[in-house]
Amino acid sequence: LHPLNPVWDNRFMSLLEQGRLQGLDAVSNEELSAMAGKSTHEVKTWVAAFAAFAAISAFGNWRSEGRYYRPIPEWIAGFGSLSATTQN
Repeated sequence: LHPLNPVWDNRFMSLLEQGRLQGLDAVSNEELSAMAGKSTHEVKTWVAAFAAFAAISAFGNWRSEGRYYRPIPEWIAGFGSLSATTQN
């Protein structure tokens, strides 16, 4: 089992909020698995969702809102939520 990594989780969420997905370009699958543990598939899903926001930015800006994160050691998991909306 991989230990919980709340520092990395929060840095990752900050990258998403700031739209700096290129900060993940150099991360290999092995490195991502070491940092994100068993939630690697979730990290990739978050990246895909925020990449979609970046792709539609030609039609308007977006902003993130409602960030929440809570480490849950007894589950060996962090619970995070982050929503985004378009701005007109």
